[in-house]
Parts: sequence; structure tokens; C-alpha cells
Amino acid sequence: MTLPLDSREWAIVRKDLKNVWHTKMARLTILLVPILLCLVLPAVYVTVIALVPEEELAADAREIAALFAGGEADTVRRLLFSMIGQMLGPLFFLMVPLLSSTTAAACSFVGEREHGTMETLLLAPVTLRQIFRAKVAACFLLSAVVELVSLLFFSAVMAVGSIVLEAPFYFNGNWAVLVFLLCPLFTVLGIIFMVLVSGKSKNAMEAMQTSSYLVLPVILLFVGQFSGLFPAGPLYLLIAAALAAAADAVLLRLASRAFTPEKLLR
Repeated sequence: MTLPLDSREWAIVRKDLKNVWHTKMARLTILLVPILLCLVLPAVYVTVIALVPEEELAADAREIAALFAGGEADTVRRLLFSMIGQMLGPLFFLMVPLLSSTTAAACSFVGEREHGTMETLLLAPVTLRQIFRAKVAACFLLSAVVELVSLLFFSAVMAVGSIVLEAPFYFNGNWAVLVFLLCPLFTVLGIIFMVLVSGKSKNAMEAMQTSSYLVLPVILLFVGQFSGLFPAGPLYLLIAAALAAAADAVLLRLASRAFTPEKLLR
């Protein structure tokens, strides 16, 4: 799939983005997921860390936080704050583009058939390949915007926490790999997954529910760090990104072949 898109493909992109936004469940998901995972929950955690007296924090909080955060801070508060930035934050943040991309793709691919507009689109003066490219691009662009907004939300919360707790800012090499590699790759993975399951889903709601299967790899990715099975660091995330890129390449080829009129209209 090559870029840039032509004018006809951009018309499909605009149409798909409009349809996703006008789908109530999709709109609520796209709006609430980043607010909850990257603004509300981090803000609650940072507030608790800042306000609860240090002597009332769990006795083993220092050991737990030091293990997960790498011992980069010298107080329990700063260790717990570092744990939010380096362990919980990435887990929450990676779920945002994944859920937003699968939601958008469910509306774009399954919703089109559900609303009976796929036949009209197939009769338009565009090739099947152009339709596929445009729909994938629309879902990716929407997810990229949601990812950017989520990053701003989380950064704002962590910036306030850094000032209040006099702790280092959270963004480091791990986050660079996460933002610029893992998130885009998982976004593509979510879109392709929806393309592959679209033929088996009766409606967009059912397709969105199947996206829960994609959350499991994200959880396992960070459980390895929580349990100590894998070392936390950019190299570990780069390996995960390489595996995700390989999966994207294979599944993208399968999805493009599966994108046929017979499967789209059945």
C-alpha cells in the first residue's frame, strides 16, 4: 500500500471519518478511552501519590516501585510516580490507538455493509485496491490523532506530577520507541485484524467486541516486565516492534487478498 492517496481515495477517507464520527458507540469509544486511560486514571494515581502521607503508603511500596521503576528515584513517592510513567502509562497508552483503530475499522468495513452502502461504493469509479487503501488510511489517520491527543493528556498529567513531586519527566527511550514505532504498528495490526474478521461479523458492534482479543498481546507485552521475565528497556520494545512489523506485513497481504466483493457483500 503506497501513498499518497489520490482525490477519489481522499473522498472515501473523508466519508469514512464522517461515518465513524456519526456512529454513537464509536464516537463515545474514541472520546472516552483516551480521556479515561491517559487523563483520568493517571491523574487519580498522581493525586493519591502526592496527597497520601508517605508513612501511610504500603511498607513494601518502595521495593515494588524500585523493582518496576528501576530504582531511578530516592523516595517512595518518586518511585511510585516513576512506576506510573514507565510501567502503567505505557500499558494504558498502547491500548488507546489499538482500541481506536479497531473501532474505526469496524465502522468502516463492517458498518459499510451493515448500512447497505457497500454496493454503492463498489459501483463508484474506484478500484477495489483504492477502496482498501482509503479505508485503511482513514482508520490510521483517526487513530494517529487520538494517539497524539492521548500523549498530550498524559504528558500534561505527568508534567504536573513532576513539578509537584520534584521528579524527572517521564519521557525517555522506552517512550520514544512506544510512540513512534509500537503504537503505529499496533494501529495497523488492529485495522488489519478488523478487515480479516469483517466477513464473519454480522454488525459493527460484534466486530468491535472481537477487538478484545487484541488487548491480550498488549497485556502480555507488559506482564513480561512486571514479572521480570523480560528486561524493561528500548531493546525489548524494539524486538516487540520488529515482531509487530513482521505480523503486520504478513497479515496485510492476507487482508488485501481477502478484500473481495464476494466477502464484502455477503
